[in-house]
Formats: sequence, structure tokens, C-alpha cells
Amino acid sequence: MEVNNIIEELKYYTGELPKEAIKQAIQQKEKITPKLLEMLEYTKNNIDKILDEEDEFFGYIYAFFLLAEFKEKKAFPYLMDLLNRDEEVLEYIIGDDYPEYVPRLLASTYDGNDQALYSIIENREINEFIRCSALQTFAILYLYGVKERKFIVNYFKKLLNEKSKNDNSYLYEEIIEETCNLKLVELEENIDKILYIIENEEEREELKNTLKDGNMINRNIYPFKPHYEYIYDTVGIMEEWQCFRYREDEEFENSDDYKICQHIIQKRKNRYINDKIDIGRNDLCPCGSGKKYKKCCINKNHFNVKEKLNLIDEFVCKAEWYLQRGEEKKAYELLRFAWFDGKENNIKSIEEYDEKYDGYDCLLNWIQDYDDILEQSGEECKLYERLELWDALENIFDLNNEEQLYWKERAIRAKANTEFRLGNEAKATKIIEKYLKEKPDWVWGYIEMSDWYSEDVDSKYYNLEKAKKILLEAEQIKNMEDIDAVYERLEDIYDSLGNTKKSKEYAKKWQKYVYER
Repeated sequence: MEVNNIIEELKYYTGELPKEAIKQAIQQKEKITPKLLEMLEYTKNNIDKILDEEDEFFGYIYAFFLLAEFKEKKAFPYLMDLLNRDEEVLEYIIGDDYPEYVPRLLASTYDGNDQALYSIIENREINEFIRCSALQTFAILYLYGVKERKFIVNYFKKLLNEKSKNDNSYLYEEIIEETCNLKLVELEENIDKILYIIENEEEREELKNTLKDGNMINRNIYPFKPHYEYIYDTVGIMEEWQCFRYREDEEFENSDDYKICQHIIQKRKNRYINDKIDIGRNDLCPCGSGKKYKKCCINKNHFNVKEKLNLIDEFVCKAEWYLQRGEEKKAYELLRFAWFDGKENNIKSIEEYDEKYDGYDCLLNWIQDYDDILEQSGEECKLYERLELWDALENIFDLNNEEQLYWKERAIRAKANTEFRLGNEAKATKIIEKYLKEKPDWVWGYIEMSDWYSEDVDSKYYNLEKAKKILLEAEQIKNMEDIDAVYERLEDIYDSLGNTKKSKEYAKKWQKYVYER
């Protein structure tokens, strides 16, 4: 596409995401950048017309995100101009979920003008969430190594020292959170003095524990991914936005899946009417925006239990509809929201969860879908998310209960498998071997370890001899459960090693075991 044609495609909102134009813009970065900057200049000079919808221009949103993906510093002043205007202007231009994107846009286009950010952060006349967005920009820059630790510590200390006794604005809660997440232990004493502004005692303790946690910061895991990273995939970000999914939503709402879901929701109509739910400030907002509750509906009326359960049902239903269409990325986002919204600390078993929620699908099914997507992904961040999922399942549900044995063993395999894929071979092996000491006849522990070395020919760990040795060890254990799985894999391994005699031997063992059983 010619540059002028790309710009024409990006000028106006049509209801559909212009993916091809965006991709072409990325390919022609050098040529398109001046045109995108012209769009921002036009936006700045015609903001009133745009807000009054006298002008259907929409190019500003593509320009901001593309220029951020390009790491174009000339876009930074235009973002600062927006931050200095009323919140409704920023919300209109970037979207009502601007607290999620503004820090990333600012960090991606950062031109070194710290004073511009200071002027936002320290201006008490500016909306709290805008000030926090500017503050979080420094946290992102620190995580990427652009800003030194000393800079962050000194600036946070300055803000805390200048805090007046009666100023309990949300900016200081943001400072507490960033200090704890970034493990700025140098500020522990300063933070202790203002922790009282966080009303929830459990949250205060959680933040303090986070600060003292000796583990190294990893940008690929919560709370950093994806909210503390540069803009890098404009299409991937925008294709999840509701404004580009109206036609798709209409198709979904005409499906049998949606009708069944609505029938279930209707049955729930007279339940939980007055029950209120306790939403943590850092939980995903039950409204489904994908933002944290504190940055979304915290100042609105609390959602009741019925509304929350209805939302989970709709997330799960639509996710399964997407999976049927092969659209795993969209399903993933919805299942993730469903899980974070559906966690319940007072429930101790999967069965109790399903009995209480009685929703569109049982937890066993949709959590398995969520886990499958994370497992099959090659993205490091999703592997870390998988570890978080199983850690949370172990913490929420009593998996040591005999009735939860399936889930306990699935959790062990999932965590070990994920650690192995992250390159932590020794840690993965230790997870399996620890449980084998408790239950020596657990065949799937041996199967799991053997598969690490036999399934992926391109892996640096590929080692059929090692895989064989693990299975032969399992074969020697008396009363080994599901021993046929060992025979079957040994048949395949010997065949791959070219030992036809042994391969046939284990094929016969497998057939005999299956026949006798």
C-alpha cells in the first residue's frame, strides 16, 4: 500500500480494525512516521471539534500506538499535552481504560523530559489516575533499565517527604504499591509511616511481605506483565477492544451458546440479590474491563454476587465459543478474567465451587481450557502465568484432601512441566521426585519426566537414553499403577532407537496388560 492510502485507512473509525493498514504502516515505519505525527498535530489543534464529534477523525488512536511501537520520541510532547487537559479529553482520545495504556505509551515514547512528568505527578489539580499514570511511567523505565534505582528511590522519597498529613490522595497508594512491587527496600521506613491510608489490613500485610520478598523481580510475571511493558503489538492490543468487536458480538449473541448462557443467568435471577462481594483493590474489576478494580469502578457501587457470577458465565461462554472458532487468543483473555473474578478464598474444594456457582460450565472444564492455552503457548510470560494459576489453585483449594487427588497430581505435573520449559530442569525434577517419595507408584510422575527428554526432537534436552532410563526405573516398582503407559512409551523409544526386538517386546507387554485388565 502507498503511504497516503495507509493514512486514509487510518483516519476514520469504521467499526472494523484496519489490520492490513496497520501492518503496512509498521513495514513502512520511516515513511509513515511524519504522517502520523501530522495526525497528532491535527488532533492537538482541533480537539474541541473532535470532542464535539463535529469531526469523525479517529487517526489519533492509531498514531499514538504506532508511534509508541516505533519508540518515536516526538510523540511524547503530544501525550503530555493530553495529560495536562481535562480527564474527559484523555478518556475520549485514549479510551476509558487509559490508566492501563498511558504509562506504557509514555514509557515507549519517553524523550528524557522528566520535568514534564514531574509537572503532572506533583500537580494536585490534575486527576489522581492521570498523576498515577505518569508515576508508573518511571516504574516502567526503571524495569527496562532506562532509569536507575537511585533515581526512583530519591524521587519517591521526595514525594513522601512532601506529603501533608491530610493528603491521602490515591497517588500515595500508588507510591506504596510501586515501592513494594519494585522491592525498593530503601523506602521501607518511609512506607511504614503512610501504610495507614490503605484501609484493608490484609492488603497492608500483603504489600509489606511483597517488599520483603527476596525473589528477584521478573517483568514476565504479575504484577508487571503486561501493564509494565512497552507498546509492541498495536494490532494485538486493538483487536481486543470492544469498539472493533460489535459485529462479532452480534454473531455471538445469535448463537445457541449465548442463549443457553442467558437461560442459566435468568435462573439465577432471584438468587444472591442482596449479597455483596468483597473486591480487592488489585483484583480485576468485575465489570469486565480487564483493569484493576482500583483503576476502574472502585468509586462506583459494589457489584453483588449475582452480577459477578453472571459475568463469569458470560466470559466462560464466549471463551468456549471462541475456542470452537479456533480463536485461542480471545478465549484466553476471557478465561483469564473469569478466573481472576471467580477466585473465592472461602471455598475449599472444586466440588464446593461448582455447587455454589452452578454456572454455565463446571470449573474443571473451563480451568482446563485456560491451562491448555497457557501450556501450549511458547510465550515465557504465559508459562509464568501458568505457574501462578496452579499456585493459586493450591492456595485456594485444599488439594491435600483425598478427594482432590486428581487436582493435586495435575498441579504437580503442570508446575514441573512448566519449570522444565522455562529451563529450570533441576527444579522441575525436584518437584516430581518429592511427590514420588510420598507416592512411589505414581506412574505419571515418571511419564512426565520421560516425556521431557523424548517428545521434542529440537529441544536441547532431547535424550532418548535418559527417557528410557526413567521408564525402566518405573517398570521395576511393584504394583505400579497404569504400567501400560510405561510399556507404550518404551515401545516407541526403542523403536526410535532402532531396537526392533525390544520395541516388539514392549508392544506385547502392553497388549497383554490391556487384555488382562
